[in-house]
Amino acid sequence: MSEADLIRQFSILIGLPAAVIACTAAAVVVIARDWRLVLFAFAALSMMLALLLSQVIPTEWALLHMIAGGLIAVMLYLSARQMRWAADRSGDSTLPLPVKSGPEAWWPQMASLSSFRLLAVALATVAYLALRDDVRLPVIQPLLRDTFAWLGLVGLLGLALHEEPLHAGLSLLTVLGGFQLLLFSLTQQRMLVGITEGGQLLLGLAISYLVLARGLVESQPASGSDISRWQA
Repeated sequence: MSEADLIRQFSILIGLPAAVIACTAAAVVVIARDWRLVLFAFAALSMMLALLLSQVIPTEWALLHMIAGGLIAVMLYLSARQMRWAADRSGDSTLPLPVKSGPEAWWPQMASLSSFRLLAVALATVAYLALRDDVRLPVIQPLLRDTFAWLGLVGLLGLALHEEPLHAGLSLLTVLGGFQLLLFSLTQQRMLVGITEGGQLLLGLAISYLVLARGLVESQPASGSDISRWQA
């Protein structure tokens, strides 16, 4: 099956459906706590972005984004799975976070609540709908412009809300995915495709390392008094 045939299989999603799914997946990346759900949403986001990119660049170039996104999702899955012992011990599927005390702990504890992140995304959605018509980029399609603006907004929101490497890293990749929509709508150069996708792979590798490094640090305490300092 050629690249064009593969994209044709998903032709029903090209356009508005792909944009809606991509925007929804980006919101899930920010809101959800379950790392498996977050990685699934990121994989869906990468696939939908590839479909959107196929409208402005050659199909085989757009497929590189899907392949890079899939490789990043696999790397992060393998890294996050190493921390599964903490999730099994606590009885949920979230990654363990250190519990801090004092005034400086207010924001991380508040931002760790899914309800708070849902409210933040809802407020961002209201602001986005109110201001989207003021964003004027006549050189790109309105649908791609709206998707770029939403991915950038929700990705930056995710960076502000998350201090854990997996979620913060995926939020950064979401911002970069929106940037690619803008970049390749303005210029279609093969070299830029290789640079951006290669850079995303390196960034995904760095995020995977940070996930593992944080898990190793948090697994060091052995005494009961030390373990009680970490989130169950």
